[in-house]
Amino acid sequence: MNMKWIIVFLAFILLFPSVGINFNHNIYSNYNVTTYTTSYNQIVIDKTKNNNDNDFYFYFYTNYDGIEKISPIIEAINGIDVDNNSETGKNGKDIKIALLILPYIQKLDEKWVLAISFALKIIRLGEEIKEGKLIAYFSGLIPYQGKQHNIKLGYCSKEEIPKEIRIVLTVLPYILYEEQPEIYINVEPIFDGDYKNLSIILEYDKGKTLIGYYPACPTIIRFSRSEDKMGLAVERRTYAKQTIKISYEGTIGVNLTLENIPKRIAFTIGYGENYFEYEAEEEFNASLIIEIFGQKGCVKIEYLPRHLIVNFGKEGYIYLYIDEKKTKFLVCDDLVSPSISLSIYNLSGEAELQWVAGREGYISIKGFKGMETEFFANKENIYFRMFSQLKAENFVMGWNISSMGYISFDTNWEWLCFYSLNLTIDKVFGVLVEANMLRAEDFKVSWNAIPPSFQKTGKIEFIGDFIFSIMLNGKWYDVF
Repeated sequence: MNMKWIIVFLAFILLFPSVGINFNHNIYSNYNVTTYTTSYNQIVIDKTKNNNDNDFYFYFYTNYDGIEKISPIIEAINGIDVDNNSETGKNGKDIKIALLILPYIQKLDEKWVLAISFALKIIRLGEEIKEGKLIAYFSGLIPYQGKQHNIKLGYCSKEEIPKEIRIVLTVLPYILYEEQPEIYINVEPIFDGDYKNLSIILEYDKGKTLIGYYPACPTIIRFSRSEDKMGLAVERRTYAKQTIKISYEGTIGVNLTLENIPKRIAFTIGYGENYFEYEAEEEFNASLIIEIFGQKGCVKIEYLPRHLIVNFGKEGYIYLYIDEKKTKFLVCDDLVSPSISLSIYNLSGEAELQWVAGREGYISIKGFKGMETEFFANKENIYFRMFSQLKAENFVMGWNISSMGYISFDTNWEWLCFYSLNLTIDKVFGVLVEANMLRAEDFKVSWNAIPPSFQKTGKIEFIGDFIFSIMLNGKWYDVF
């Protein structure tokens, strides 16, 4: 790498005058970060309309309790009066920054790759603004291969402005290889007392990311991409309990929440329309919540497994591979007030679960002896709730809720420990089954609604108290 090029590049960073750039702040509202628009900011944004694609543009942005400042980098290095009060801070300056941008070559996975590190240090100069709310970030527009690439790096704090924070963003563009960039972000905050909560602002090209640290202890996060998958690795330097919330907006929007993070964790997730996949080399005593923007689908996993595949929707599929029985899995349309949900727990081993929902459908479960499963749906005049404790390795239930319909069960003549089913449609047709123990082989109940009649085929057996009733035209009939 030509040292002269590096020196020129750094000179541009430190000395070039500030120019505003129009960035979308919507993603930051996900974590209740208040943003403001001022007439001054709009004037600055208007200046960028005639930007040349070969120009560099850099500035430092602050928003302290609603007071916005857009400062040249050299001014931010000397100090910024963020609160418009000459009697706070040091000589009226409340924060200052140190900034280094360094490209270098390193060897990774037997390949020589170009790495670019953006090292930003933000220092609080006094105690007066300590309890305020601050958004502060470096922003730049860098030309490369005929395009301008957007970089934004900083933090927002609503509890306590750290005495000092060092943020290092490293990008591996893989210019010589046909691979997606890797991004590392290292956060090292210093507070006067215990670690406090704050969020890191990160933008790279079209990808906008807000990372919330609860609390913000020294942490390194690595992002990698490959087609429709994203890799995530976290390494922390303390054993303190920590939750990290990552909100990413790019080609697809995703919210990830990691709770009870160990010192090291690494996994990949794949996502698409009604599709989610999680994969790791080991299991972790941590929880993960995934929410995809624009889709009513959420996934929550407690005690992370090795492999999980979910296709959720009217026609769904779940694959699980788990060593421990500690894993609990939930997929739903809303975490607070779900109208559709599926929860699975007491898991160990490998299993597949498939379903088709509606007036005609089925549920099939293979594997996981001892698994406990609960389905719930209350939508579009359909009420469905099923709970089962499996001793059987295979369970299939099918149904056709109509005037000439049926309900069927098959457990390969192995026992279900407990089973409960309540399915009703329009309060006209329904099925109610509850048993302490149940086993079946090719069992099927067919009916005609007019006149009400039932026909049973196959085998079914109950132990203990049980209910098996069918509703036809709003009236319940006991089948047994």
